[in-house]
Amino acid sequence: MALEISDHVKQQVNGAYGDMRWLVLGYIGGDGYPHLSHRGSTHVHGPQPLAIWARNPVGGFQKAIEKRPEVGLFLFNPGDPVALLTFKGRARLDPSQNEAVWAATPQGEKDQDPERRGGAVIIDLDSIAGLGPDGFFTIER
Repeated sequence: MALEISDHVKQQVNGAYGDMRWLVLGYIGGDGYPHLSHRGSTHVHGPQPLAIWARNPVGGFQKAIEKRPEVGLFLFNPGDPVALLTFKGRARLDPSQNEAVWAATPQGEKDQDPERRGGAVIIDLDSIAGLGPDGFFTIER
């Protein structure tokens, strides 16, 4: 059963880059340890998945999700009490989505990959939890 991303979550994620809300991605690297990185290109990619433009085509993140697709994301803004969200899901490379993900990527992120060497990563969500205008919530698959 697919979960549906609410309008509140969509607004928080899609506006994160320009509004200085941080979206931090966590994954288990090839060395077996957790890795955390800010992902400014993260956006809602339909009613259920998130998407990221991963700039380095042979980077640790892309290699890691081939064997361990499970990822977590954390969105927060210390100055905004309803900008607090956690996501769990499964990431996968999806070259068929390169054009759509590139088009939705903020210009500042595009500027860091002018040759478009990167590619689309789609995150099929299993859960979203956080604080919204009506209080704490959890949405699960």
